[in-house]
Amino acid sequence: MSVHFFRRMAGFAGALIVLALTACSTPISTPVPPETKASLINGGRDGLLVPLYAERSDTRGRTSIGLPVQMDGKAVYLMLDTGTRGVRVLSSVLPRSNYPSTGQRTTLVFATDAQVSGATVTLPLSITGTKPVDIAAQAVDQVSCLKSNKRCVAQDGYTGEFGWAFSGILGVGADEPRDACCTQPLRALPGNIGQRYIVRSNLNRPFLVLSPSNELTKDFTIVPLTNAKDGSEQWPTGCVQIGNKMRFCAPVVFSTGGTDMIRVETDKAPDWEGDTDEHKTFAQGNYNVVLGVGNWAHRFNDAQTVIAKAAPGANRIVVGLMSLQNIDLLFDFAHGQLGLRASRDIERMGS
Repeated sequence: MSVHFFRRMAGFAGALIVLALTACSTPISTPVPPETKASLINGGRDGLLVPLYAERSDTRGRTSIGLPVQMDGKAVYLMLDTGTRGVRVLSSVLPRSNYPSTGQRTTLVFATDAQVSGATVTLPLSITGTKPVDIAAQAVDQVSCLKSNKRCVAQDGYTGEFGWAFSGILGVGADEPRDACCTQPLRALPGNIGQRYIVRSNLNRPFLVLSPSNELTKDFTIVPLTNAKDGSEQWPTGCVQIGNKMRFCAPVVFSTGGTDMIRVETDKAPDWEGDTDEHKTFAQGNYNVVLGVGNWAHRFNDAQTVIAKAAPGANRIVVGLMSLQNIDLLFDFAHGQLGLRASRDIERMGS
């Protein structure tokens, strides 16, 4: 399971679908999924090990982690994101165009000011050879920028997640109070094998473990997920101290799809700044950050930190992929818990 960097193989013309982008006339090849070779750990007694793959996901050198899946019998390469919930896939890569609609057209906005739109449809999904299950997924037919930032990363009609390195997102995180678009794919897998899983996002050897044994999870610090009135299991609340700038408490989202190391989204302007428009940045820089969630605490020295304006009531703290290189995540929806395990207590981000 060495780091796998996706290479575009123009010689395999039959495996590539070229998208003509009128904005810049640049041909973009549909990402070709690598083969996944899942393996039983200790004969299956300790779980199922699924390798993930590190991919350069934009022209600026950003890296993300991916997992090939089967969608309606077709191999599709998706970015694995613990910060969102549900499958969002380009409709152009799906085998058919007439999937049953299960919901209204929705839009998801990213921290990069990119946004994706599409209808919710039902289609079969399989991961690592499991029996296909029907899920509700977003069939994305539009990738664009917010009107306030028309030159964002999606200005040419694609992003790293949607078209350049991957064909969409496999969102495997906790429930989101403002986004009930799609089925959480791992929790829908047959035999309840995805009700409990570990994600290691270290780019040198990223992997997913489905149904890990208690032996594999004994060193995690466990914190309860927030159990909402509607029965959804949402991210736990924690607090950050950002240098001498601010202390802030909100739901903490551990996002392997996060583009910032630490991102604080607040609907109230900090004391030292005037107000600004939603999605705009109050401040950014390198700070020493202390994060606490339940009984778990961690320090990030010299972490690239963004403080941005959120929609009313949408406060949250997002810990991105590059801050998770030494932190393992355990999602235990069977017991409504999140587990955290760090290989060291302090992240020295500048080293």
